[in-house]
Amino acid sequence: MRVDHRLADELRELGARNISQCYSCGVCTAICPLSEEGREIPRRMVRYAVLGLRDRLERSLEPWLCYYCGECTKSCPRGADPGALMMAVRRYLITRYDFTGISRVLYRSPLAEALLAAALFLAVVLGVYFLHGPVNLERVDMESFLPAGVVDAADIAVAATLASLLLANAYRMYRLTRRGPRLPLTAYITELVKTVPPHFFTQLRMLKCRGSVRDWVMHALTAYGYGIVFVLVVLFLRAIHAGVYPAAHPLRLAGYVASALLLAGAGYAIYGRARRSSVARQYSHPTDWLFLILLLLTTLTGVALHVFKYLNMPLEAYVCYAVHLGLAAPLLILEVPFAKWSHIAYRPLAIYFARLNELRARRLQPSP
Repeated sequence: MRVDHRLADELRELGARNISQCYSCGVCTAICPLSEEGREIPRRMVRYAVLGLRDRLERSLEPWLCYYCGECTKSCPRGADPGALMMAVRRYLITRYDFTGISRVLYRSPLAEALLAAALFLAVVLGVYFLHGPVNLERVDMESFLPAGVVDAADIAVAATLASLLLANAYRMYRLTRRGPRLPLTAYITELVKTVPPHFFTQLRMLKCRGSVRDWVMHALTAYGYGIVFVLVVLFLRAIHAGVYPAAHPLRLAGYVASALLLAGAGYAIYGRARRSSVARQYSHPTDWLFLILLLLTTLTGVALHVFKYLNMPLEAYVCYAVHLGLAAPLLILEVPFAKWSHIAYRPLAIYFARLNELRARRLQPSP
């Protein structure tokens, strides 16, 4: 067991500002709705952090089960803010799963994060400026302005890059947290089907953790809105780009629904963090703010683009399209594999990997 006293300092940089106040009374675990026998949340993570048990912290899946209801922080007699520690641990774990080192840069330097986002924005806007085709000012003609081949190539490149990064990071997460021998292939497939889709699509663990139906609904709606947009972009981008569907077509209606869900979810989250309306929103890391701002601006420019198309305002539509793509670039390329939005993948995977570890532990138990 290796002790690393630098671990606590690293976690303080990531948001665990009061970690040294903990004297291990156990109140946080007693009140946590997710605590059960053999799973002392969040006390075990606090002790790992304070004692510098880096290896044990990195092998843990428990931080992903927490949605920060704030009860542990409200009940802590020392003001150690164990909920903030759990958020800091999740940020730390993301940096460990990421083999590129980009997550570490984003979380440890808000300036570097802002500069990377700005660089991606400018790269896309300038790319549209230099690669665009004829500018038809008589009517909105997106197909001529930005040829479908360019759009398709960019779409495939981004999708392939994100998929590769997420799969690589998920595999590293699995390797770090795996405990015990291999299981039969059927066990991996069965547990994958039983755990990942239900938790991904329902987000029910958040309801169990926070107990707030409103928070759960808004979080789920945001995830659904993003999921709809992702499917539309990956599968139907060329048709949407060309504008071949009528206003009442199911694909357009899906876009309207997704926009409404994203606006509601991002607005609710920004309002709560600005007002600090709950314990869980008392402290926000710069990456949290950048994600929400990018999500809101990308959605708003997408809505504005549709309005300009409907009103047949060509120049405004072309400029808005370039800005919209520029905002979408850092939202996808930075946030999905490296920062805040990666939570949507890591949380259900953590439940899946924990279930596999439980099956391994049973196989190691001696037969009666």
